[in-house]
Amino acid sequence: MTEHVKKLLALDPGGTTGWSLWYYGDITPLTHIEHGMIGGGVEGFVRWYIEDAPEFDEIVSESFVLDGRTVSPDVTPLRIEGALVALWPEYVIYQRNLLKRLAPDDLLKRIGLWWAGKGHDRDSARHALALMQSRKHIPTLKWLFPPE
Repeated sequence: MTEHVKKLLALDPGGTTGWSLWYYGDITPLTHIEHGMIGGGVEGFVRWYIEDAPEFDEIVSESFVLDGRTVSPDVTPLRIEGALVALWPEYVIYQRNLLKRLAPDDLLKRIGLWWAGKGHDRDSARHALALMQSRKHIPTLKWLFPPE
């Protein structure tokens, strides 16, 4: 039996967009390939797409929600969502920012995914891990929460 493996691009859109690339399969837990940050808002994101974006099978991205907590919110993430809709409409899975709580700092540190820096790329990792948890991806859950 051949394992079906997918590549997942995780995004945390904003003025600086965090990204991370992963693979996972029927028996393979979510596995980190690479990560980084893209400056320049939507223009920087589109330039990255044209020049440097890796190949992938699906995308998970934080979804912008105007929740009234900020008087003058930065709508850059919403503009990047527009670019995602235009570039990859059939590949994108959107998540609320609240789901990042499924991958807190202590979990990222324990599994070796705590990357130095401003953290936008770490937030993309949180989205990838939250997606696997919401899908109940057994190989990833066993890796994240091994029996004691």
